[in-house]
Amino acid sequence: GFTAAYFDHAGLYAFARQPEAIHWNVMQLAVSLRAISDAPPLIEALERFPDAYQAAVARAMLWRLGVTPRGADDQPMIEAIERGLREENVGIDAFFHDSFGGAIPASYGDAFAEARHHLSAYAPRKDRDDPHWAGPAVSMLIDEVETLWSAIDQRDEWQPLYNKVAAVRAMGQALT
Repeated sequence: GFTAAYFDHAGLYAFARQPEAIHWNVMQLAVSLRAISDAPPLIEALERFPDAYQAAVARAMLWRLGVTPRGADDQPMIEAIERGLREENVGIDAFFHDSFGGAIPASYGDAFAEARHHLSAYAPRKDRDDPHWAGPAVSMLIDEVETLWSAIDQRDEWQPLYNKVAAVRAMGQALT
């Protein structure tokens, strides 16, 4: 799966492994807190983590998709999207850009059929009338970071970075 950490050749920080990695980190925090706390409340908090994590991911994904949550319907839809992303190997930045407002493009293929079905029941929280949606998805992968840094480092050329910051701000404006 997609790994944002370009140096992570083993895939430890791959998107699909985030729940496991975060849960492990929280468990290590609980071990550290044992010096000042009893175990039962720490264990209770750790046991709530999976549900809290899934709820937070669902809220974030629905917000990024530009749709209004539907409660119990959210998790099956999120799982269908995650399956589609894995099967089609679609960039998550492009997916959220292209699907904002609740319509996954047909060009994304049959792997998204179930997600399309679920998402069709969701109401958009915002329309796509902002000019941002007519342009390409905004990404910030390592190749682009290195290109931006190279312009600054080698030529003291800051305009590409300023342009990127403007694009990110425009995306933020379109999302809110």
